[in-house]
Amino acid sequence: QLIKDIFTCKHKNPRAAYISPLYSQSKRVAWDYVKEFSSAIPGVIFNEAELRADYPGGGRLQLFGADNYHSLRGAYWDAVCLDEYAQFSPAAWTQVIRPALSDRKGKCYMIGTPMGHNQFYDRYVDAESLPGWSTALYRASESGVVDPEELAAAKREMSDAEYEQEFECSW
Repeated sequence: QLIKDIFTCKHKNPRAAYISPLYSQSKRVAWDYVKEFSSAIPGVIFNEAELRADYPGGGRLQLFGADNYHSLRGAYWDAVCLDEYAQFSPAAWTQVIRPALSDRKGKCYMIGTPMGHNQFYDRYVDAESLPGWSTALYRASESGVVDPEELAAAKREMSDAEYEQEFECSW
């Protein structure tokens, strides 16, 4: 979605960011996908050292970690994805990421495992009633992404709370 957001953005030199709790996690989880989904775009340039894809026309997608969120100050974004948002410091959103979206009215996707009542839970509850926000919840038992036999095996090996959190999106 971030790549699509770059190419549909009305601003000059659009910027998108994928941010996970740790920089190394962003690289491990998303960098291969960025390259795979962008490789067919003529003129794209990958910067391995900066985990950045530069697109024709000035657009850019870059991966970051929220473990050093103060280093993100001064950026602007047209779209961001906050993956495993429950593990972020709440100040990352309020002090750095949200302000970086403001001047361009950027989009934000907050995704991840619930992990109890935390800032992710608060944003989820707020989003149900805030204009311009929306929510979605995808349970493994309903989505068909994980084989039912694998779900049964996981359920046998995990506590009820662990299983419900990891597979059924229980807050």
